[in-house]
Amino acid sequence: MKIHFMGIGGAGTSSAAALAKEAGFEVSGCDADKGSVYLDELKRIGVSLEFEHDPAHLVEPNLLVVSSAINKSDSQNPETLEARKRGLKILPTEKFLSDHLVKDKFLIAVAGTHGKSTTTAMVGQILEDSGLDPTVYVGTLVTKWGRNYRFGRGKYFVIEADEYEEKFLNYQPNVGVITNIEFDHPDYYKNEDEIVIAFGKFVSRFKEDSKLILGTEASESRNIEELLKLVSNIVAVENFHEQLSLNLRVPGEHNLANARAAFLVGNLLNIDSEQIKKSLESFSGTARRFEFKDEINNIKIFDDYAHHPSEVMATIDAAREKFPKERIWLVFQPHTYSRTIALFDSFVKSFEEAKVDNLILVDIYAAREKDEKKINSLDLAKAVRTKKVVYIGLIEEAGAYLAKNVASGDIVINMGAGDIYKLSEILINKLEGQNARSI
Repeated sequence: MKIHFMGIGGAGTSSAAALAKEAGFEVSGCDADKGSVYLDELKRIGVSLEFEHDPAHLVEPNLLVVSSAINKSDSQNPETLEARKRGLKILPTEKFLSDHLVKDKFLIAVAGTHGKSTTTAMVGQILEDSGLDPTVYVGTLVTKWGRNYRFGRGKYFVIEADEYEEKFLNYQPNVGVITNIEFDHPDYYKNEDEIVIAFGKFVSRFKEDSKLILGTEASESRNIEELLKLVSNIVAVENFHEQLSLNLRVPGEHNLANARAAFLVGNLLNIDSEQIKKSLESFSGTARRFEFKDEINNIKIFDDYAHHPSEVMATIDAAREKFPKERIWLVFQPHTYSRTIALFDSFVKSFEEAKVDNLILVDIYAAREKDEKKINSLDLAKAVRTKKVVYIGLIEEAGAYLAKNVASGDIVINMGAGDIYKLSEILINKLEGQNARSI
């Protein structure tokens, strides 16, 4: 089968395309973003890439796989229109995975508002280190692998199951993990009740003898109690409360919670407990999860994907735990206008309580949305009362401001799910330029 992937540069679709290539399919793809961090790996394994959308791409493929970003923002895309005209089969990324890669595998699906990527990668490493040769689909680069997937010949498939647009309803897991449930994705879910119902649908699709693992946060949440009222076909629900002594390389209570859930997956698969512990304690993290980027002039620069108020607090708590006395700068880029509006008060509370010394807010990253002029980052900055906040709209200008104001010993955390990751390189270049000029 020849498959063409539209939006192949995205975190999820690139992983699916790579797994398809490794599984023996003939794979091509296109994406308007030439700068995606996932493209180098696709090139390395021989995926044919284009950087524009053109109906000519569909001459040979007999299946078109389309990322949700394109489905959401570009319904009149010339490739999808041509595919429909030709009667070519079109599948969303997750449906392709379930129909063509997951079938006949023992599926471990990791869901939750926060912690999905890290927990998925942890489970994948446990299985890999135990010699089980798993296949892993994850929405970010895993440090150990240097890519956002692992292709294996074993029977286990570990998948990050995304609740956005109810994508996780494409899967029927043998083992499911729910790390936590909070209100998010207000462009799709109207309220917290809707997202709880979606998780209920996810659990109700489990196979008859499936197991559900609840992360520490999930098992203590009232949302879980509501969710469990919605399902009836779960043989066992595992609540993991007991303290597990782990010396993790990745900091923070949230990562300990992720590790506990991953540990229980290993237990269910009868992997030796000492082996599980050893694997978790060697886990070196994933990209954009409090990822250390560089140190210039004794200034440490980190990048983080947090884009929900709870994630902001978890990451900052971990940073303060690691750097109890250092001056911390947080540069935050809100992600989508709908999320900023829906969670405005929670964001303000998080910023006011966050144990940082300096807060910079840059412009909202629109992603799939249009700016209807209802909200901006300056509104957030004005609402934060307990500490000094600086609003600097452009990332480049934020880098210049930081370069002038940071000092030896400072910690800089660039945070958000958009393109705020670019700030790390901008700041590094500016600080190195200062060094060059001082010589």
